[in-house]
Amino acid sequence: MKARYSKHSSSSSCAGFTLLEVMVALAIFATAAIAFTKVAMQYTQATSNAILHTKAQFVALNEVAVMEINQEWLQGTQSKQITQQGETWQIDKSAQSTISPNVQRIEVQVSLFNAESGKVESGITNLVFFNYKAKV
Repeated sequence: MKARYSKHSSSSSCAGFTLLEVMVALAIFATAAIAFTKVAMQYTQATSNAILHTKAQFVALNEVAVMEINQEWLQGTQSKQITQQGETWQIDKSAQSTISPNVQRIEVQVSLFNAESGKVESGITNLVFFNYKAKV
């Protein structure tokens, strides 16, 4: 038995996708696009937070270095605003005595400072170090 092939096929066999198939495909694509957008936004936000945290850590380390260079002995607490790393920061330092009278525990908290509102937005990082009295 010979198969017959015609050069022209009927319009029903050449038809493309049905409207329903196209709409299902678009729905799947839209769902995937929304999921991808959410993941991309979370990645961007996480990267931004990591950069901000790293900058705050550098600010805290710089403050510790300045205290060590100046051989600063802190009494009680101290707060100040500075601009470093392209941001305005509030640095809060508090001193606590230790067993040794020549050593103090210093806690440095670095927060993001909003200069427009004049308020601290959020604490970014904490750093604890031990300060030694300068020998005279």
